Amino acid sequence: MLDSSNLLFEDYHDTRVKNRPGFTVGRSGPLKLAIEQETGTKYIVKHTYPHNAANEYVAMWLADKMLLPAPRTYLLSPCDQLNSNYAVAIEYIEGMKGFDKTNVPELLHNELIGQFILNWMIATDDSLQLGCANDHIYSYDFSEAFCVTNNSLLRSCMRSEETCVESLIRHMQEFKRHLSFIDFDIPGLAREFHISPDKQKNVMISTAKRILDITEDDIAAMTDELGLMYPVGYDVYYEKCIEAMKEKMKDV
Repeated sequence: MLDSSNLLFEDYHDTRVKNRPGFTVGRSGPLKLAIEQETGTKYIVKHTYPHNAANEYVAMWLADKMLLPAPRTYLLSPCDQLNSNYAVAIEYIEGMKGFDKTNVPELLHNELIGQFILNWMIATDDSLQLGCANDHIYSYDFSEAFCVTNNSLLRSCMRSEETCVESLIRHMQEFKRHLSFIDFDIPGLAREFHISPDKQKNVMISTAKRILDITEDDIAAMTDELGLMYPVGYDVYYEKCIEAMKEKMKDV
């Protein structure tokens, strides 16, 4: 967990305010730009909706395990400059820009396909956000993912053990249903990106199969981190999501 007392905060001015008439804030609410005082490292901070922090943290933890480019991401200790006690700091990548997804250099095809399957596996409930920087393709904005798009699970975990377990079961059923619909054979996507359908399918599968290399110790470290911020039971949900994805890939 990142110590918020070592950060300087200011309001983040989303570029979409200029690029999209009428745009004010995204689904994550107002954001902060945080600067680490000792190193000058910059972070985008999401701090308004409690479920955003866990989704962002686990999604980018998973991206790293799948060997996909991802910004470093940290849960943040509580701070009176933030809207809630559930905040996440996402490394700000300089020079991130959009790109023509139909004209991606062959060298970056695997990353493009990999970012797509990452978002699909975790049930990202928003349009796919991609950017290019440092000769790599990044995916970002995982605030609504893992079938957790509001704070109902958090509220249940804070009420009672029984209520928490019931909510965990409902969310897991929804997530497993999502996984059951995943099919790696998507020729339409391959045509859209001007990639061979066979290559698209094989790269999707090989990238997703990296989930099988995630160890119990890896998962324990991730859930221990979530446990520093969230109530008992909340971290278990993400553990079960990773286990469900591993089960999915055993059969592919």
